[in-house]
Formats: sequence, C-alpha cells, structure tokens
Amino acid sequence: MGEQQIERDSLARFCADLGPLRALLRGPAGAAARAQVELVIRAARRGEPVAELIAALDPTDAADVGGESSRDGLPPRLSDVALPPVTGGYVCPVDLCNRVESRRAGSPVPRCDVHQQALRFHTDGEPIR
Repeated sequence: MGEQQIERDSLARFCADLGPLRALLRGPAGAAARAQVELVIRAARRGEPVAELIAALDPTDAADVGGESSRDGLPPRLSDVALPPVTGGYVCPVDLCNRVESRRAGSPVPRCDVHQQALRFHTDGEPIR
C-alpha cells in the first residue's frame, strides 16, 4: 500500500471516529489526549501528513502487517436494516481522505469534524476520481 493511500485511509478512519472520540475525551482526564486530537485536526486542515500523528494517539494500538489495527477503539457500527439505503455514498468534502459513509432515510447527513463540513454526496454511477 502506498504512502498516500495509508495517509488517506488513516484520515478517513480518524474522521469517522472523531465525534465519538471527542465525547470519550471530555473532562479533565482527557485533556492531554484532546490536545493531541486537535493537533491532528490542525495538521489535516493544513494538508500535512497525519498518519503518524493518528498512530501516536494510542501507542498500545499496534498495526499488523496489513495495516489494520489489532483492536478498535470503538465498537463496530450496527446497520439499520429496516430502512433502505440511499443510492450513493458520502465522501470527504475536500477530497483528502478515502472516507465513504452511507446514509439511511431520515438520518442526518454525515459530517467531517476535521474540516467542519458535511460530507459530499457521491452517486453510485459517478467515478470516484
């Protein structure tokens, strides 16, 4: 996997988990980690590499050979099978990462907390890049 791809994938995972991560780090005990999270956000907004900064957020979370984490900080998302998915997906609003989110009918538009924007809708038939 190329360095740029690793950067994009790391930023996509970070962006998707940023809201819950901030909620976990509220209060005095999370102040140091919260400062590191904000450092990652500022670097991402400037377009700087962030994969190493993201990896440094949790030094006990070692990556395996495939680049995937041996454990996840948050539980997996449960899909809502009662509602049909919207055709297409939501992608990074500034095209800096590979994040793709789906949206269920009636749910809010996914947001990028790094760039403080709603994700951009991308139809199924439209080429990614």
